[in-house]
This record gives sequence, structure tokens and C-alpha cells, in this order.
Amino acid sequence: MDISSNPPATKLGSILLEASWSLFGISFLILGLRLFSDLYFMRSFRLPSFFTLLGLLLGLAGQILITYSVRWGLGRHIEGLEPKQIEMTMTYIWHAQPMQLLANASGKLAIATLLVTLHGPKFARAKSIFIWTLAATQAIIVVIAIAMIYAQCRPVQKLWRVTLPGVCDGRVRNENWAYLQGGVSSSVDLALAIYPIVLFWDLRIQALKKLILSVLFAFGIIACICSIVRTVNISRLGHTSDLTHAVAQLVIWNTAEMYLVLLAGSLPGLSPYFNKRIRALSNRNSSYGYPSRQSRAGHKHDIVLKLSSLPHGRSKAFASRNNNKNEESSENFFSGMSNRDIMKTTEVNVVSGESTSRAQTPHGQGDETAGSHGGKEKLGV
Repeated sequence: MDISSNPPATKLGSILLEASWSLFGISFLILGLRLFSDLYFMRSFRLPSFFTLLGLLLGLAGQILITYSVRWGLGRHIEGLEPKQIEMTMTYIWHAQPMQLLANASGKLAIATLLVTLHGPKFARAKSIFIWTLAATQAIIVVIAIAMIYAQCRPVQKLWRVTLPGVCDGRVRNENWAYLQGGVSSSVDLALAIYPIVLFWDLRIQALKKLILSVLFAFGIIACICSIVRTVNISRLGHTSDLTHAVAQLVIWNTAEMYLVLLAGSLPGLSPYFNKRIRALSNRNSSYGYPSRQSRAGHKHDIVLKLSSLPHGRSKAFASRNNNKNEESSENFFSGMSNRDIMKTTEVNVVSGESTSRAQTPHGQGDETAGSHGGKEKLGV
């Protein structure tokens, strides 16, 4: 018997495949834009993008294994399957679970590495320790959970080949650890969603930006709900012999949580795109300086001033470059701002033909920012 001779997937199997591949497609698109944003606007490949990319690749590996499992019988009732179909269904699904767990943990590491760069100088060390503790706890729990999965049976092949001689005395231990892993995963999802929302609403940035960032990170709250439902459904596995049907329901919630976490780690990195939309809706000057359209008109060169965040939330102008294209510089409203930053406008004359650009710097940081001595300073280019 081969896979081509199997009947079409059941309704449950079809729902699993359609939903999971749709979420993968959305995640793939968002991550592609995120990588483009990093490389084109930020001129770097950042650590959050690396963990998100790693998570998506692990998720893809798990997605392929789940697809094969559905083709063999995942989602069907076990009494309607032949022994070969049961064996192949469970083989693929048991190997898919570690991939999804690792993808989930990688997505949360992406969120953590982003959040540790956002807070200001107030309690910065304590905030970093809190975020890294959440991420490290999740990663350790996942690694142990994977070991528990493969330690259920001796030999390990008996996990999916039930007729093989051996013992499976680790099922109860694995189930108890799965409860712990689910509880930790739900808690970390919730914490990584609420923490940035509280942080952003305490910063002095535009209300629309606060709202957008809060909504993006709020995907973690939905992921938390999926994790809770998945954890509750674990108890059904220990009280049913219809594993091929019961596991499918568990995989649906596990897959949804995984992709929602990856989206929560990718969407905030698209800030340059959102910044352009916000500038179109607002007549206010940006919190960071860049040349206006009027100052660029008729000149051969663009002078682009970019701002980067220092470890303690201070900002400085770190680059100026000539650009022959008529394009806007990108701004990153993730740059560190303390809770009590007061913004002032300083005019900087950049000598390149007749170009003039304006930059805003936090009050009291003139020692770090070009032209921040309160007056006009000429920079020869």
C-alpha cells in the first residue's frame, strides 16, 4: 500500500491542511516583507528576523510532515484505517511535533530579542532580565518536552509502530510534562503580548503609532488562547484509543499558535511601511528628522540623516549619505525613548548644493546629536 492509494482527506483533515497552509502563506509573505525592510531600510539583518526565519523554516518542515500524515489518515477515525496507514500517520505526526515546538520557541525568541531593544533607560536591566527569563524558560521547557516525546517508548519506534515488541512506560510522564509546557507557553504568550502594550502606552509617541504597535503584538493574546485550548485537549489523548482523530484536533490548535507567534514576531518589524502610512495621515513632523519633499526638490543629492538607539535609550545622528534617488529616508519608531523624553527641534544646515534638512532630537542630548547645540551648525559634505 502506498500513499497514492489512500482516500481523500476527511473534513477535519482538510480543515487542518487548508488552515495551516494559509497561515504559512501569510507568514511567508510577512516575513519576506520583514526581511526586505531590514535589508533595504535598516541596511542590516537583525537578530529578530533571524529567529523568525528559523521559526518559519522549522514550521515549514513540520507543515510538510503534517501534510503527509493527513494523506495517510490523520483526521480519520482509527477503526477505518489499516495497520500500515496507522503506522505511517503516527510516524509523520510524532516527528512533526518537535518541529512545531521548536518553531514556536524560535518565534518567541524573535519577539524577545525585539522587545529588549525597545525599552528606555528606566529599569532597563530589570526589563531585559525579565524578557530573557521568559524566552529562556520557554526554550528549556521545549527542549525537555521533545526529549520526553521520544523517551515514552523503548525502543523509540514503538511510539508509532504499536505492534513492535517493547514497553511504553513514559506516556503518563510525557502527558504531565505536556501540561507544564502548555501552561508555560500560554503564560509566555500572554506576557510577551501585554508587556509591549504597556510599554508603548507609556512612551511619548503618537497615539496612532501606539495603537498600531499594540494591535501587532496583540497576536500573542490570540496565540495564548490557542495554547490554552491545545493544553486542555491533551487530556483527551489519555482517554481515547482513536488517536488518529484526536491528535488532529490537537495539531490544529498547535499549528495556529505557532503561526500567530511567528506573525507577532514579524509584523512589528514592518515599521518603515507603517511610518509612511502614518506620515500620510498626519501633518505633524516625525519624531526623527528626515528631509522634506520641498527641501529635496530640484537638488541632485539627497542628504539622509538616520537615527539609531544607544543602549541607554539615547539617540544620535549616525550617518549621512548622498543618494541620487528621489526617495524618503526610513525612520524607526522603535528607537529607544525614555518615559520622560521631551522633544525639541534643532535646525541643521547640511552643505550640499543648497540642501537643508531638519532633525529633531531629545532635549538634553545635545552632546550626542549632530547640530544639537541649540543653534545652527554647518557640516561640510
